[in-house]
Amino acid sequence: MEEIRPGVWVVYGENRGRFPFAHSLYLKGEQRVLIDTGAGRGLQQLVGKVDRVYLSHYHRDHLAGNSLFAGVPFSVHPLDEPGIASEEGFYRLTGLKGMGQQYWDTLGHKGFSATCAAERHGEGDRIDLGGLTLQVIHAPGHTPGHCVFLVEECELLFTVDIDLSPFGPWYGNESSDLVQFTESVQRLRSMKAGLVVTSHGRPVVEDIDGKLERYGAVIEERHELIYGLLRQRAMTLEQLIDLKPIYRRHPEPVPVYRFFEGMMVKKHLAVLQSRKAVECTGEEQLYQAR
Repeated sequence: MEEIRPGVWVVYGENRGRFPFAHSLYLKGEQRVLIDTGAGRGLQQLVGKVDRVYLSHYHRDHLAGNSLFAGVPFSVHPLDEPGIASEEGFYRLTGLKGMGQQYWDTLGHKGFSATCAAERHGEGDRIDLGGLTLQVIHAPGHTPGHCVFLVEECELLFTVDIDLSPFGPWYGNESSDLVQFTESVQRLRSMKAGLVVTSHGRPVVEDIDGKLERYGAVIEERHELIYGLLRQRAMTLEQLIDLKPIYRRHPEPVPVYRFFEGMMVKKHLAVLQSRKAVECTGEEQLYQAR
């Protein structure tokens, strides 16, 4: 744990917060709040020291440690609640039913552990912790209910999976939304935070707006890449996936990463079609540049 502002700690995830781990944020005012439980072993020191857990969204790398805080009230955005309440809900939101458990077993997450959220949080909620004020900002795209959190007194913004990674935005689930993701990044740029903490990287204090701008620009770069491929020749969705324009390579289990690739490519194709840059024709469903 690192206290990065008075009363605010980052609980760094194992393996430097790389998936399947994620950093957590711990706030200690008169009330003690933990945001996300995917940090791994570092959370053991907080058992018995948390009054409420806020889950940023339903992905398992952000809630793998929920069982450590049994008996503590949980809160989640209502759009993501199905993903924590049942295995069926999780697979419906991800689209991974039929292949997902192989993926989670590979990562060491055996089975599904449902969490009952006693409360819901959403856009504009302000929680007085006694000495610290936590504001909830709904920032969808990564998931429908993805939320980020502002600690008002120190202008600290926990942007969760708007993570400023070199890979760029990730929207590889059935319920992810590429357009909403773009809008969420632009909104965070307008907030002018003084310190940004993400779920999978180091805290950011310099050139925050520039880093958010470059991160969001990856989406447009992917549009252009896919459009460029279709200018060379018409292709089916499967042929585009074979070229791996998003991931470059598909690690094991390959079917799952191929699924993620396909989900993301489909979302780009939808945007390109809405711009009249690409059309889909014929029984073979060939995509071609216009």
